[in-house]
Amino acid sequence: LLDVFEASVRAYPDEPALDDGTTRLSYRALAAQVDRGRRALAAAGVGPGDRVGVRVPSGTNELYVAILAALAAGAAYVPVDAEDPDERADLVFGEAGVRAVV
Repeated sequence: LLDVFEASVRAYPDEPALDDGTTRLSYRALAAQVDRGRRALAAAGVGPGDRVGVRVPSGTNELYVAILAALAAGAAYVPVDAEDPDERADLVFGEAGVRAVV
């Protein structure tokens, strides 16, 4: 997935990559946000082989940024719907042993 994303950034840097109805991001802008997220995760100690909980509203640009940032950090992402009860998120993230939550 990251290879395809990076190839798209190189081939179409100024083309629209995401549009959640509020904000449109070009591939270049998306790549910049993903890199900021990757750096923040790395600063939180996330690295290859770790798991990152993702609890961001569906359909938002932020969801895709969070997923790509986790992958860019070398981690797997563990999604929980943002509207699910906190107890469910706690259970899923606890069982998965996530290192960080976005």
